[in-house]
Amino acid sequence: MNIKERTYNVLWLQMFLEEEQEEEEGTSSEEEDNNILQAALIRRLNARYLRPRLYNVVKSKDWWQNVLPFYDSVRFKRILRMLPHHFQQLTNFIRSHPVFSSQGSKPQACVELQLAVFLFRLGSTGSLFEVCSRFGIGEGTVILYTKRVIQAIISKKKNFVKWPTSEERQRVHEGFESLGGLKNVIGAVDGTYIPMRNAPSKDPEVYFTRKKRYAIHCQGIVNDKGIFTNFDIGWPGSVHDARVFRNSSFYKNYSHLIQGDDYLLGDSAYPISPFLIPPFKDPSTRKYKEFNRFHSHHRVVVENAFGRLKARFRMLRDLDIKTVKMGVLFTCCAIILHNFLEINMDIWETNFNDGTDDTEEGDDNDDDNYMSDDVLRRTGQAKRNLIFHQHFS
Repeated sequence: MNIKERTYNVLWLQMFLEEEQEEEEGTSSEEEDNNILQAALIRRLNARYLRPRLYNVVKSKDWWQNVLPFYDSVRFKRILRMLPHHFQQLTNFIRSHPVFSSQGSKPQACVELQLAVFLFRLGSTGSLFEVCSRFGIGEGTVILYTKRVIQAIISKKKNFVKWPTSEERQRVHEGFESLGGLKNVIGAVDGTYIPMRNAPSKDPEVYFTRKKRYAIHCQGIVNDKGIFTNFDIGWPGSVHDARVFRNSSFYKNYSHLIQGDDYLLGDSAYPISPFLIPPFKDPSTRKYKEFNRFHSHHRVVVENAFGRLKARFRMLRDLDIKTVKMGVLFTCCAIILHNFLEINMDIWETNFNDGTDDTEEGDDNDDDNYMSDDVLRRTGQAKRNLIFHQHFS
């Protein structure tokens, strides 16, 4: 019998004995008060929380109201990962979402506060308690604000993640050509790990990577400026880049997305095809090696984009989440915000030579390839040879 049950039984026994005594001596007003108090205690025992909650923090908004607004732009960006005027622009952009409309008599906190809580969490690797302490709110409030902001930001995905067409397609071609001379490049593709602090509750072994960590796979395609034009998140970290690519939204729709002689650049983990050109594997000649360096000089934009994404939104380096679904949602929001900020020239400066390598490389032994893969491979090899001879013959 636990403490709650013992206390419950003692209180009822005391009330029963006092009721017998009342039959002999009569009931006084003081005894009635005691009965009321005891009944209230019993109701308290049946309440949700018998002891104080872990995140019973002091409810003070002093830092939010009186400190953060007076930071200069550099300090503000260090805390909320964007410049103050872009924070206000983003707030105004999501303010009209229905999730911020109060359903009951109690009004919601302002959208600015809810967004700031989310950005602080996304931009740090700290615990929920750190967020609670900074903003003077409880754990449940942080989670509630986070869910609302995620819903509002994801609803804006189509505004900021777009495949280049028409004039933008031509601009992307010119942008990649200016990097080194390759023509008709429409994007660069790569995969990265989004590490999780704890093992997922379901099928944890498939999320365990060669880096000896649990992780979610994220595939991204970027333009010449490192802005994401397509992405897929959610595959387990142990799945090879090539398999993720063959099951991606891009691959399923490439006939509608690829126009004319357009093609992507990818590393050696990706299958060659007319619309995806990787470097030569194990180059045997000096010119092949030169071509691979030339290829890498154009492809590096996607590696740099992932580097800036993870440097700005540090939560993606160590997801402290309970479900894979929440990890997918956080990453999706981070990519949308990355595009929003870089389109508005709010670039995150970072050092990309940090020794990290989140890409998955190696031989792909999957047997679930499409029937046309062999034709795509041979056609892609012919196209790569043509590009090679145009620049190195």
